[in-house]
Amino acid sequence: MTRLPPPAIATVAEMARNGLDTLKRTIVPAPIALLDLINDFWAFHVAFTLAELQVADALRHHARSAEDVARELGVDADMLYRVLRAATMLGLCEERADRVFALKAIGLALCQDEEASFRDFLVYMGNYGTRFWRRLPDCVRTGMSAIELETGRKSFDYLNSDQTVFDDFNRAMTATSNIACDAFTAAYDLSFASQVVDIGGGHGRLLGGILRQYPRLRGVLFDQPDVVAGAAPKLDALGIGTRVEIVGGDFFHSVPSGADCYIAKSIIHNWSDDEAYTILTNIRRAMAPNARVLLYEAIVGAPNVASFAKFLDVQMIIDASGRERTAEEYRALFSRAGLVMQRIVSTATPLAILEARAA
Repeated sequence: MTRLPPPAIATVAEMARNGLDTLKRTIVPAPIALLDLINDFWAFHVAFTLAELQVADALRHHARSAEDVARELGVDADMLYRVLRAATMLGLCEERADRVFALKAIGLALCQDEEASFRDFLVYMGNYGTRFWRRLPDCVRTGMSAIELETGRKSFDYLNSDQTVFDDFNRAMTATSNIACDAFTAAYDLSFASQVVDIGGGHGRLLGGILRQYPRLRGVLFDQPDVVAGAAPKLDALGIGTRVEIVGGDFFHSVPSGADCYIAKSIIHNWSDDEAYTILTNIRRAMAPNARVLLYEAIVGAPNVASFAKFLDVQMIIDASGRERTAEEYRALFSRAGLVMQRIVSTATPLAILEARAA
């Protein structure tokens, strides 16, 4: 399991970081404050390059010179050195004598991993996100998503239209679930459940993490047939394949019935209020008496308070018809679907667990 701080410590650390950022923006000239935004743009592409070219993997086990790595990867040695030198400012690696570089702890997250790697999410955003984010002004002008403006297709139609994009997207979602599943199991006690259904669970990384934590629990992985078709090997690799029923379907029509716990990670935020209502209503109809519904989502904070969800909400403008929501907006969605929100459980990530039961 990934080592995570308690949620309260993670919250304090995030507040401190945001406070320092605000202080810096306040005391420097406005153009310098805006230059930091450009620095962030540059920083992302430096990290993306190390991940895309598998430079981080080449440095994973021991320090090596830029020239040595360049020969192995077949890239330009001088340019690689300059990118690695910039990466030292991000804490991804450190430079030693004779242009030798050693990967640091944060840089390890850029390496490939058999279970799941955050590298896959970074590479997805580098290859596809850059293309679509430049259309944000057009989104605001038209009220349409960037994917629709750029490709002429709705978000999930676009993802399903190209096998490479489809595979890259599913790997990226598995990557985000890698850390999210550890945070979930650390924050929420599922010992009450005998069967859990993971709605829109992709290749089952979150469900797999939960079942490994609870050996007597059984699971149902539910997603589009084309998505769950690739799940079995990953579930087997996690050692829980025999305890999972894989079901393909459409949550706008129905979901597997009779379970005492339904989990939906980063699903509801993909959809409009009406579409979210349909999904939650189908879950409400399917759930066993006294079952719980657990949404694992980012929650928009108060006005003028820094919140990861506020930027993620703009990603929803880019991608789809969805949105991030406040706690009260989630409470209203639950109520409309015949559910009552019981509590919100913080985790060590920007996501929180919203627990609901039948009204």
